[in-house]
Amino acid sequence: MGQHVGLTIPRWIDVEGVKNFRDIGGWALRDGSGYIRERIVFRCGNLVGIKPSGIKTLQQLNVIAAFDFRSDPEVERQGVMPEIPGLTRVPSAMFTKDDYSPAALSVRWKGYFEGPTGFPKVYRIILEKAGPKYRSIFLHLLEHHSTQSTKSIIVHCTAGKDRTGLFVMLLFGLCGVDEEVIANEYALTNLGYWEPEHELEAKARSLGATLDNVRMVMSAPYLAMKQTIELVKEVYGSIEGYIRKECGLTDEQIKEIRKLMVVPIRFEERQLFRPLPY
Repeated sequence: MGQHVGLTIPRWIDVEGVKNFRDIGGWALRDGSGYIRERIVFRCGNLVGIKPSGIKTLQQLNVIAAFDFRSDPEVERQGVMPEIPGLTRVPSAMFTKDDYSPAALSVRWKGYFEGPTGFPKVYRIILEKAGPKYRSIFLHLLEHHSTQSTKSIIVHCTAGKDRTGLFVMLLFGLCGVDEEVIANEYALTNLGYWEPEHELEAKARSLGATLDNVRMVMSAPYLAMKQTIELVKEVYGSIEGYIRKECGLTDEQIKEIRKLMVVPIRFEERQLFRPLPY
């Protein structure tokens, strides 16, 4: 009788100087036919403060591209990651400077301040702008990665929460991950991202908002993602419908993304039983 050996691949990875760094792989599909491939797509907050040991970790993970969703104003304020041999930073901003006008910011902040049910209003704005940027990531995966490759990519914004979380939602939904799992994975940011209290207080003062409002903005509520998925289905029919319309992927490209990102589970009859403990 063969012996089964379990292998656990850590989801959270300590990349010194980077918050919220995790592997999106390992989550099972809704129908149990497979799981999301590990060590191919990572998500995190911005990479500006990465330390030398963190750079070494990215090289060990064979990261070849980091898709940076931050806008130009964010980059001007925060800076960019240091140059890392073999790793290309891909500017992928979906917001322009006009989107940082007082009026535009007010709309987005108001949505966040409303709590989990207000987040989808903000996420709808992001999704309406993000299609071409998300498309470029899908195409990169198809062109530069394979099931035999060890190369990987990073997707990130400032906190690795909103713009990043929406991309992961789309990728998971396309591959057949259950909506409950998608929302729970999104909510893991509550564990992986934080800001010191004095920075939250400074943000509250600059926004003329309460500290609780700012904490809400920085959170990743499960319900927010659940309702965002419902919004996508209402507007586009399905997550796949969004990807077809806004990202412009063809049937063949969608098929290839699934083939790349899903590790199938094949059962043999003898593996469905275990011996009695005599």
